[in-house]
Amino acid sequence: MAEQVSELSVLFADVSGSTKLYETAGDAVAHAAVEKCNQHHARQDAERQGPRHQDIGDEVMSAFQTADQAADAAIEMQSAISELPPVGSTQIGIRIGFNHGPVVERDGDVFGDAVNLAARLAGVATKGQIITARDT
Repeated sequence: MAEQVSELSVLFADVSGSTKLYETAGDAVAHAAVEKCNQHHARQDAERQGPRHQDIGDEVMSAFQTADQAADAAIEMQSAISELPPVGSTQIGIRIGFNHGPVVERDGDVFGDAVNLAARLAGVATKGQIITARDT
């Protein structure tokens, strides 16, 4: 359980409106739609050699070596998700926040202020938006 301190770009992508989707489309349909979004995210992570990818319900956390890799992945994720057909009356969208900085890596997971800030940035983004910190 060794810890390693490094610098990574951490990205959070959250499905916007998933609560409404579950309410209106039902659990099975909504889960399938969220899973489709997560598959798009995983593909973008793999294409950019993202060292970490973790599904957290309707949100994905990814980590990249550089901010450029995270930005490219974010743009491609938004583009891919915007092309998905509506699910019932709901057009799926995602909110993305990413940040580059020091992290602690342990047991395949990452922790630290850079991770926390990336999560907060995703939380304030709106559907279709990508937010990053000025320093990133």
